[in-house]
Amino acid sequence: MGRIDVDVVAGHSNPTELGHQTDVIAEDVYIWTAFQATRIIDKIDDNLWLVEGDVPTPGGIRRRMAIIKRGDGTLVFFHAVPLREPELAEVTAWGKPAVLVVGHDQHCIDAVPFAVKLGLKIYGPGRNAAKLRARLDLAGTLADLPADPALRFEEMDGTKTGDAVAVVHSKGGVSLIFSDCIQHSPAATMAWPFRLLGFSGGPKVVPLFRLLFMNDREKLRAHLSRLAALPNLARVIPFHGTLVDHDPAGVLR
Repeated sequence: MGRIDVDVVAGHSNPTELGHQTDVIAEDVYIWTAFQATRIIDKIDDNLWLVEGDVPTPGGIRRRMAIIKRGDGTLVFFHAVPLREPELAEVTAWGKPAVLVVGHDQHCIDAVPFAVKLGLKIYGPGRNAAKLRARLDLAGTLADLPADPALRFEEMDGTKTGDAVAVVHSKGGVSLIFSDCIQHSPAATMAWPFRLLGFSGGPKVVPLFRLLFMNDREKLRAHLSRLAALPNLARVIPFHGTLVDHDPAGVLR
């Protein structure tokens, strides 16, 4: 497993060139350029790389982008985290960028400029499509993505947004990459208001997610149980927090 620490800079396209999306992009670019942070690139498996960094607001919450290589050599980005040009060149040498999947409309920071820079089509949960289309040009929903034997996306049952999860089959086993329904954030890195709201610890469904984004607890629990039963499950990868590779099935039950 290779790990590279890099200092990220913005590198976004000029927002004035992007038509009706200018307002959204200008806001996101401003937020990001005002809050640069160190990125970590992890080459987790033969077809799976991860990029981790801070959410561009104070509070100590981390976010993660997954890059999955499909059988045809094209790359699917699950969420968008900016990279410097040298690291971006390494990614594009690995495969051809094709698709950006966003977990739901609350995960759109950097999505539009990232997609424009790499020429990506954007997809997201059908349950959340109307809100996503208000923020970006949605090429389709998760159901519209081309089939691939190593990758599929599901909308989590029991969630209002269709909280997306990626199921990735690699040589080293199966990885489940979650959006928000499973989080695992160390308390030591998090500001006290977020700890007070229950964002730290886990792996778990955090209280605010249950309050705002869950609409059927038993359906969500059943979906997590089905995912836990997948053969050769190797790791649970949350968008927020630490990767789990010890008894990943157990943490989902």
